[in-house]
Amino acid sequence: MILISLLVSSVFIGCSKKDSTDPTPTSQPFSNTGDDSTTRIIASIPRIELSKVKSTGVTLYLSVTDQKGHPFPNFNQYNFVIKQVCIGRTDTAVVTSLGFQKMNQSGQNIATPLVLDYSGSMSSYLADLEQAAAKFITIKNKNDQAELIKFSSSIENVQPFTKDTTALLTALIASWPGSGGSTALYDAMMMGIDDADLFSSQQSSTYLPAIIGFTDGINNASSSTSQDVIDNAIAKQIPVYMLGFGGADSVSLSSIANQTGGRYYYTPDMSTLQSLFSMISGQLKNIYLASWVYSSTCTEVMIIVEASYTCGKGTFYSRTEKIFIPLIK
Repeated sequence: MILISLLVSSVFIGCSKKDSTDPTPTSQPFSNTGDDSTTRIIASIPRIELSKVKSTGVTLYLSVTDQKGHPFPNFNQYNFVIKQVCIGRTDTAVVTSLGFQKMNQSGQNIATPLVLDYSGSMSSYLADLEQAAAKFITIKNKNDQAELIKFSSSIENVQPFTKDTTALLTALIASWPGSGGSTALYDAMMMGIDDADLFSSQQSSTYLPAIIGFTDGINNASSSTSQDVIDNAIAKQIPVYMLGFGGADSVSLSSIANQTGGRYYYTPDMSTLQSLFSMISGQLKNIYLASWVYSSTCTEVMIIVEASYTCGKGTFYSRTEKIFIPLIK
């Protein structure tokens, strides 16, 4: 399973309003003309899963948020148009006969490594970081799994994957002897990606693996590069969500997140970090699953997703793309 590229764009087109008191039929896209706060929607594809058969079963993981990162929990399949086209051809076809559901209604859970910066520049902010990460841990679903990776010049998995909230919180606030020093961010992210891939592949039930990384600085102590992180996450279909503070390299962190199907958020104030962890938690809990059987003989296929939403300020559109290899040899 290989994903080659990711493109995200958003377009606004105004339109006439519907009567918000009319119930929306299930065969129509969800809309809310009483929503006057949305001014943009952003769609992304965190993951593509393929069954290992020649007539390939495709499962597309879809995330849609407003301009502030808040997810839309009530979309239905009619809010999306999914297309596919063989690379090198122009005969784009709309995918029909879709299976569609919310991930949290499918029995799937989430497996999340939290990759946290304990370098020297974070010494005055560790209490804020731990409080924010604790929020993510305490609001996770009971069967979701998480692990904790702390890094500075060194890297340590201080708590392997568990759904035990108490164990995670204990490991989070425990003093870590590796605190201080430089920033081995990329090596730590590589560890998280590899751990999440191994864990999810060994489970009898299905988990969505997703990485959340936090740093306040520039990577300066890794043997890995940002491109290594991107390539590893893409090959393993694991979205990377990045949070930056202080002197974080927003260009590199944004590139990692956008190319892997995650999101990047920067905060100049540690007091808002807790709300960012909560927002990413909400995004992961409100992912949609679209599935169909792909049986063409194309060696590379582009999947195009066009999302739409009608609200008080009109109709908004967002388009996102991913290229994948459908036939597993």
